[in-house]
Amino acid sequence: MSSPNLDPLAKAPLFVHLAITGVNGGPTAVDSARFNEQVEAAGEENARICVYTDALQHLIIHFQKLYAELSGTPDTTPVIEEIQAEMQQLVPKDKMQFVLHLGRVAAAAVRDESGNPVPERVAMAEQLAELFHFMPYGKNNERFTDALQVTTYWPGTDPALQRFTEAELRQLSSFYACLYASMNGCHGGELGDARRTALKQCLMEGYKPGMESCAAHALLRYFDQLFWLAFAEIQFAERPKPLFVQGRSLSAQKFDASEQAAFERHLHGMAAALVTEDSPVLARDTLASIMSLMQGHNVEIASGGLPEAEWDVLSIGLLACFLLVAAADGHVGEKEYQTFADIIHVVSEGVPTSLILKSAARIPAQLHIIWPAVTARGAHPPRMVAEAVKLAAAKFGEEDFDIYRSVALAIAVKTAEAEGGGFLGLGSKISKEEQKVIDGLKKLLGFA
Repeated sequence: MSSPNLDPLAKAPLFVHLAITGVNGGPTAVDSARFNEQVEAAGEENARICVYTDALQHLIIHFQKLYAELSGTPDTTPVIEEIQAEMQQLVPKDKMQFVLHLGRVAAAAVRDESGNPVPERVAMAEQLAELFHFMPYGKNNERFTDALQVTTYWPGTDPALQRFTEAELRQLSSFYACLYASMNGCHGGELGDARRTALKQCLMEGYKPGMESCAAHALLRYFDQLFWLAFAEIQFAERPKPLFVQGRSLSAQKFDASEQAAFERHLHGMAAALVTEDSPVLARDTLASIMSLMQGHNVEIASGGLPEAEWDVLSIGLLACFLLVAAADGHVGEKEYQTFADIIHVVSEGVPTSLILKSAARIPAQLHIIWPAVTARGAHPPRMVAEAVKLAAAKFGEEDFDIYRSVALAIAVKTAEAEGGGFLGLGSKISKEEQKVIDGLKKLLGFA
């Protein structure tokens, strides 16, 4: 796929910002400051490497030109069509991140200087959400505890939060959001109703009578009210550890002793809600690293919940499945290589349904490491598959484990079919040698 045209993509967030603030005569100084803060985040060290970041960096470099093009166009239809066409070309993962952050731009633009939504701006934001398919204003501002009928609350008018800047509040709420996202990922993207209900009960602590003036309780209210925006915020970060370190440091600076104690109590309550005895080992290990980090220890929070060395084991297991079948007839053909590459491409470019699919998606970037490991003299591919299966079973839940095994078997079967065809194209595409290897792999993968 060709590289995206960054000009229309860079126009998208600026267009959303100008269109929404323009319904009241144009952006105020506060509006511009909020937008600039979001754009400048693309230059931060921990900014995610993605198309949206590239678009923001392009906007910074070409701001005057792009601003002039947008503000000097009386008919916005061509601009909208240009942006829509380029967004349509993005792969699903990039498109998902892109529209997520357009929703952030819109949510900031609808508010007045006090943080309250302006009805005319909200109406424009809803129109743009339909055009660009980002999360509507109502969804972006849906409380996590809405089902529990929490009283109406808007963080922009909360007296307990007035000592914080907007950037500080986003950093602190990102801390909670990152905890949620990390645990959600470790559970394969599905926490279950019991854990979600327990988390809602934790957030209800923020509305506890008599605690209205406590900043730590107010932070829970802020996170609850802007849950989806906080969640979008952490999607813009490349690594989780800096977010936790930043949140810990900021809470120590801004909270007094009683508020700091409440903040830590809330953290432990949320952790207990998100990770229970029946959670995967991966979730418990990741939470232990986060809690150790919060105690001041310099520990790593592994990418996707696993150390890179363990992700290597899982990736090597998939590569070993390919090589065992491909080399069954003594020769690895071009069609077999291409079939394997196609499978990995599909997994990499699609929207992931499970965290464990990262083991396949990372193969192209790590091939220089894992290929020599599988093909080295003395390497034992069947043992590599067995080690990967054992690790996946230990670290992931049953559903994710089944996804890993299914991908591994699909790689083996599709590789075997790639060079086959039988006599005159009839019969099985899989040779006897390949079928024997596949049968052995089924046993290793636990399908026998």
